This record gives sequence, C-alpha cells and structure tokens, in this order.
Amino acid sequence: FEHSISAALKARFAEAVASAWDWQGLHAALGELGLRYYKAGSGARIGILGSTEFAKASAFGSKFSIRRMEARLGTYEDPGGAYVNDRKKDHNEIESISGVAWEEDRKATASSAFKLTLLRRIYCDLHLDPQVSEEIRFVDLADVPPQITFRDNATLVDHGNRLSTSRSTRETRTAMIAIAKTKGWSSVKFTGSPDFVRLASLEAARAGLPVHGAPEDIQAQCDEILDRLERQQRQIDAEARAAQKAAHETITDRDRAIQRNDAERADATARLEEKTAEARAVIDAIGSGRDPVRTALRTVARAEEKQITAELPDRRSVSAPQPAPDADRGSGSKKRRIARTITLNDRHELDRMRAVHIDENAARGGWSYAPKHKDGHDDPQGRDMRTYVRGAETIKATRKQAVWVWTNNKIGASGSVIDLWLSDNSGSTLGDARKAFREIIGIDAPTPGPTAAPRRDDSPRDHTEARRRWEEAPYIEDQQTYAQVRGISKATLHRFRDDVRGGAFGGVYFAHRNPETGDIVGFEQRWEKDGRKNTACFAKGGLKTVSILGDPKTAKRLVVFEGGLDALALAELEACKDTIYVSTGGGFGPRTEAALVKLAEGRQVLSGFDNDASGNALHSKLTELLPGATRLAQPSRVEGSTELCKDWLDVLNVSKVTVTPSPAVPSARPRETVDGTGKAGRSIQVPQGPAATSEPETPSETAPATQPVGEPEPPELGGLE
Repeated sequence: FEHSISAALKARFAEAVASAWDWQGLHAALGELGLRYYKAGSGARIGILGSTEFAKASAFGSKFSIRRMEARLGTYEDPGGAYVNDRKKDHNEIESISGVAWEEDRKATASSAFKLTLLRRIYCDLHLDPQVSEEIRFVDLADVPPQITFRDNATLVDHGNRLSTSRSTRETRTAMIAIAKTKGWSSVKFTGSPDFVRLASLEAARAGLPVHGAPEDIQAQCDEILDRLERQQRQIDAEARAAQKAAHETITDRDRAIQRNDAERADATARLEEKTAEARAVIDAIGSGRDPVRTALRTVARAEEKQITAELPDRRSVSAPQPAPDADRGSGSKKRRIARTITLNDRHELDRMRAVHIDENAARGGWSYAPKHKDGHDDPQGRDMRTYVRGAETIKATRKQAVWVWTNNKIGASGSVIDLWLSDNSGSTLGDARKAFREIIGIDAPTPGPTAAPRRDDSPRDHTEARRRWEEAPYIEDQQTYAQVRGISKATLHRFRDDVRGGAFGGVYFAHRNPETGDIVGFEQRWEKDGRKNTACFAKGGLKTVSILGDPKTAKRLVVFEGGLDALALAELEACKDTIYVSTGGGFGPRTEAALVKLAEGRQVLSGFDNDASGNALHSKLTELLPGATRLAQPSRVEGSTELCKDWLDVLNVSKVTVTPSPAVPSARPRETVDGTGKAGRSIQVPQGPAATSEPETPSETAPATQPVGEPEPPELGGLE
C-alpha cells in the first residue's frame, strides 16, 4: 500500500486533514475515504479500514507526522468507535450482474478474498478508469458483503457470485464490468431495467466480456462486437507470430552467414599460407643479419611475399557479408531521425516566420510604433513603411511584398523579422528563434512539408510525458511559486488549485485540458532562473488548448488572456464567481480556436490582452474568430499612481501599493469597453477586499470571499422496483 499511493489519494487525504479541527473530526473525515490514522510506537500510521494494510504517515507527506498533527490538533485521541458507513438500508437493488467463472478461477469470486484486491486496484487506478475512481466515495470492506458507495450515493454490492447496484450510471456499470473481468468471469448476464441491460451488455461486449441471456436484438449486437474484437485479436496475433517468425528466421540466417563467412575467411587464410610459404622459408633461412647482402635478399623475399598476398583475395572480406544485428530496425530508426531533423529544420517554416508582421515581433522586443516620428516617411497609415523607437534607438521598416525588412542606421544592422528577433535576443540561436515564432504564429510544432502521404492510422499522439510532469508537480500550497513573486496572492492560487500547480525552479504551471474529456494534455509554464525568464512557455510534448480558471458550469462571462498570470491577476481584482478566465498560452492554434468557440456559447466574451501593439493584434484575431468579443481595457494608470500599466498584472501590483484618497469603495470589476484599438481608461481606484490585502480570511464588504463554497450533499435515492 505504501508504495502504490496515487497522487489523487494523497490530494483527497490532504483535503480531509485540512477540513478537520480536532482528532474526532479527523477520524470521521478519513473514515469517509476508507482510511484511519493511528499511533504506532513513536510514530503514526495510516491504515485501510477492514484490512491490515498500512503506510507510514510520512508516505502522505512530512506535515502529517504525529508531532506536527499533535501540534495542530492537540494530544492524540483514539476514535470514539469504529467508523460506520453501512448504507445497506439505502441499497435498493434494481440492477445486477451475474457471471460464470472457469473452474480454476472460482476461488477468486469469493467476495472475502476479492475485497482487498478490489480496494488496492481502486486506489491505485490499475483496473478502473481514473474518472470512475474519483467518483467512488467509500469502499466498505468491514461489512459483509463488501459495498462501494459513489459520490452520488449510488451503491454497488459484491455478493460473491453476482454484483448489484442501486442506480444505473456510467460509473456503476463500468465498475461492475471491471470487477467481473477481474474476478475471471468468462461470461456475464445482466438483469434489471431494459435500458440498463442494453447499455451494460453493449459496454461489456466492447470491453471484451462475453454476454449471455440478453434480449435477442441486444445479444446479436453483442455477438457482432465480440466477433469483430476476436477478428482483430486474431489479426494481431497473426501479425505477432509472423513478426516473431521473421525475427527467428533473421537470427538463423545471420548465424548461418557468420558460419559461412568464417569458413570462407579460413580458406582464404589457408591459401595465403600455402602461397607465401616459400617466401617465408627464404626469409627465415636468410636470418636476421644486417650485412648488405642479407638485407638485399630479405627485401627481395618480402617484396615477393607482398606481391603474392596482393594477388590473392583479401581474407578480411567475404563475398556475402552477414547483416548487422537489427539492421531493419536501425534502418527505420535512421529514417525517423532524418524525418524529424527535416521537420525541425523545415525551410517552409522560415518562410512563415519571415511573413510575420513586424508589429508582432517589435512589441516583444520593446520597440514602440511611432507614426509621427521626425525621421519618419510619407506613409501615415503605416501600410508599407513604419518607424519604431526604443529609447534612443530607431529602426525603419519597409514591406517588400509579404515580408517586412528593417534597418537600424545607428548600428548599421538590418534584415528580416527573424534578424530583428535575434538582434533583440543576443546569444540566441536560430533554433531559439523558431521556438519563439511558433508561439507568435500559434502552433505547437513546425508543420512538416508535404513529403509523404498521411498515415492511415491518424490516432492522436500520447502526451504521457507532459501529463506525468503535471501529475508529479507539487500542489500550489506546497511551495512558494513564481506567481506569488509576481504579486498573485496565495488565496487566489488556492481558489484555482485544481488548474494551477508549482513548477520547476519555483515556477507555476497552468493546466491545458482536453475540452471533451477534461484530461490534462499539456500546460503553460512560467518561471525565472538567475534573473532570466523562461522562453519556452509551454510544456514539451503537450497539446496547447486553453487554460480555464473558474467553473464553466456557472459562468456567464468569458475573459480571454495571452498568459495565465494576467488571468490570475484579473481574477484577484474582480473576485467574481460568474466568470471564467481563459489563457491561450500564446497564439491561436486550431485546438485553441475550437476550445474558445465552444466556451463562448451562451456567454459574454471579453478580451483582456496587454495594452500594446501585440495585445491589439491578438484582440483583432479574437474578433475574427468571435465577432461578438469586446475589449476589457485595463487602465493605463491606477488612480493615485503615476506608474504606467501595460497589463492586468501591472494593475494588480500598482493597486496593492497605491492608497486611494476617496473614502468611497468602488466596484472591483474593471470597466468593459468595445474599444478595439486597445486604448484603455486613464485611471482606476484601488479595489478593496481580497485583491488588495494579504489577509484572505477577512472578506471585504464589496467583493465576495474567494473561498470555494462546498457543494450540497446529493439527495438519497428512494426505492425503485
């Protein structure tokens, strides 16, 4: 148990401990998870109710040691009695499944022998879908027969030779089928409502579990599904056998070739020995004397030996060399490596990079567009010629067809937008420029040229590495993060703890999920090391969709940002629960656009991009995708301060240090405007409440508290016959 504790269980354990104010409350909260906390010697253990399995408290985290727990809750107290979660009276059996087991597997169908295995697999996510596992509230192992209680109060009871449930849901059906497969049942029969029998039978067939006793039409569909799976499995087995046979034949052919070539080399050596025997005998007869006569004779004899050797075949080579081990595999690997190199160095990508508008690049390098500069030109609209300034420096840009070129007369530098980026980021390589432009263009990786036909199997890539890094990242409350360094309060981070985590170098991660399933497919990452901020703002190998802060189920308002830090800043300023704050993580890729279109349905859409040329460009792209989107303009300065604000993070930080002279407390919600040019209001008063204080426990009079409100308990299900 100690070596198989999942991150999900650790998180639920930490939440249970945080909700307890005394030892009895802790025992009750852990009992709902099927766990118990007890002293053992000088330390503490966390055990599983109904079994002898346990883990040291430190396996869940050092802060759960007995010393720290007693410092928080007082002297340790044993539970007043055994935890009881007997919901048998609420288990109205309306659906059930029974099965037939092979003779050698019948011992495994005993519920007493199976319950510990079931618990381990639920908590370790080995056999059940993680989403189904999260819906399980309690596994009652101390009761006979064992019972599983789900979060919606549906129950599932293991009777040994059959399983029953009080409600037909996807979670209960999936759990029943998984248990049946684990028990080793060779065939199952479902009883209950027609809808349950139909859904469960088809789901069991898709899981590869034979079904019997179903209605004729359902049975025919199940048999067809199983036949198709069986044909696929036969094809897989045949291909595996063919591959294994080919591998064995390759090994045998290579061994024979080695033997044949060894014999050929031996024959060549024997012929060489025979042909040069006379010359070597003459050399031996001459001896090793150094007088001129002997030296001349040895030279002649050695030349003769060398001539004979040159006329014979080289004994080191053979007529048919044996293939190298795994030669075919090496060939495929080499092809993949070459294809990857071509993709990463795609010349078409350079053309797309050069076609990026100079505004996109200049703004990121700190250059400001100066349409009325004294060294300007006769193009006030800036269609073909533009002037940019940065301090005392000036560059002039001219459009050549679809490409912008620039010149810096002060230092004599010039080139395309790629050269401008390299000039602004000294020490960077072309590879670094490619990565930066991919974020500007809004793609996750270079688009390969049309060098090969698309694969028949167009299944999505597995983003296990990015997902693994997210799951291993510490929770936001466990470490000081870069977000706090930039001014985000810990209360705001805890409000969005499911979608924000601590990262490498003290950084912060923002989750990007699959819009359909909610699974983690990538994450934004922001950190700073040795005074330098990271340039790769998205996890390697992940898919860029959007990062959503807030609950889409209750939100009536959507605000879109370029990065997660600005989203957190506005969320802290507004303290609103009817809004979702969405970060694109950079540009607008196809997955990002699809996610935004889906999220915008039925909601007011606003853009919270930076107050600069880059922000204006992103707002224009958003309005092309969502024509109803309006600009949520941040103020250029906060009232009472002379410091300019470029983004919402600047507004938040300036607001925290600025004292508002007015005694009246305005709304913390910024002004919304349809100004598409990015020009913001000139001032804003300091918002009060959670956005302006480091004490989140004391909510303001005007802004609602940011602590999440607990969900009400679901109503119990009445008896169904």
